[in-house]
Amino acid sequence: MNKLSDIQHEAFEIVNGDYGCGLLLLADHASNYIPPEYEKLGLQSEALERHIAYDIGVREFTIGLAKALNVPAVLSKFSRLLIDPNRGSIDPTLVMRLADGEIVAGNRDIDSAEKQNRLSRFYQPYDEAISMMIGQFEAIKIRPTLFAIHSFTPFWRGNKRDTEVGLLWHENKSFTADIMAALARSTDYIVDENKPYFGGLNGDTMDRHGLQKDLEHSLLELRQDLLSNSADIAEWVAVFAGILPEIMKNRQNKNRME
Repeated sequence: MNKLSDIQHEAFEIVNGDYGCGLLLLADHASNYIPPEYEKLGLQSEALERHIAYDIGVREFTIGLAKALNVPAVLSKFSRLLIDPNRGSIDPTLVMRLADGEIVAGNRDIDSAEKQNRLSRFYQPYDEAISMMIGQFEAIKIRPTLFAIHSFTPFWRGNKRDTEVGLLWHENKSFTADIMAALARSTDYIVDENKPYFGGLNGDTMDRHGLQKDLEHSLLELRQDLLSNSADIAEWVAVFAGILPEIMKNRQNKNRME
């Protein structure tokens, strides 16, 4: 297999691993990076450390889990404030002008030319990297299972969210159901399906690369206060590194292409 992790691109990074296990990790919102020429989109530096810019803890968790399992991963390298790769390309929230009450000055007057520039520079290369990785599995006659990793805020509109682990699905629940059952057996976390968000978002990453390609998939949401430091992240890596190998072992034959 080619050393895909050697590919350098401002929109994505790749972690290499064993494609034979059939699992591909995805992290749509792994970075809060905004190139200098965008001048932080007119925001204060503090705003870029918030959830509006990226999913806190996700990059470290995704890379840690990929290495623990020796599986490949694709991670974004740009802030969702530039353009959100977990939206359909015609979604009205693709470029946010207002994010959690914060006016994004650099997006407020965005025109079609600049929107197309961001699609070409960031969104499409990341999306194509996922397709390229799926192709690496298919080259060895394996249909990969996709596991998208996100994190969410502990509070929403002043109310504490009880959910600690959310698993999102739409139409295809099999992989999600297996993860939920394994977590119930091995942990005491509050695990909910389709919380804090509903899993059916037309045109999102799981729709484009999961449902539309008929690949098993699930989207993980971890509450950010449980990812607040390296020890917490390491604990979550251990949890999922403990349950995913058996889950994937049970679907090896089903995922093998004729």
